[in-house]
Amino acid sequence: MAGETGPSMILEAMKEAGINFVTSLPDHNLAKLLEFVDKDPDLKHVPLCREEEGIGICAGAYMGGKTTAIIMQNGGFLNSCNALTTTALNFNIPIVLLIYYAGDIGDEGFSTLGSVTEPVLQGLGIRCYVLRKLEEIRATIKGATTLAIDSRRPVAVLLTKDVLGMRR
Repeated sequence: MAGETGPSMILEAMKEAGINFVTSLPDHNLAKLLEFVDKDPDLKHVPLCREEEGIGICAGAYMGGKTTAIIMQNGGFLNSCNALTTTALNFNIPIVLLIYYAGDIGDEGFSTLGSVTEPVLQGLGIRCYVLRKLEEIRATIKGATTLAIDSRRPVAVLLTKDVLGMRR
């Protein structure tokens, strides 16, 4: 783990878990992770204009045999609830949701956004795991991917500033 950053470890964990198709929306807080994803020749990366379109794109990729993930911030997750409900949940589409957890404990700003993220995931019946420690990245992403595939449902991993290397 020496010399590795959270974003590089997340990328490697995604690949080890078998994720081979990723959608994302540009976001300042996810910039380093998205840079790694975009440059990786083993991943098909589709940039988005809105997060909810990523749910449909991931659904199509899944039906084409891909193991999918969407990378977004929690405001974008909230924007995508209709697509998650009417597509991924309704048609049993496994997608790993890698969500930047704005408004998490210790953050300044976005406290309201942070306070509704986990309850909304729970209300949708989407299991979620908060990733706070670098040493938990591989096991959490692999476990979430396995769970998504086995349950044929989306599973969320909330990415904190700690694992993204942004905590000051």
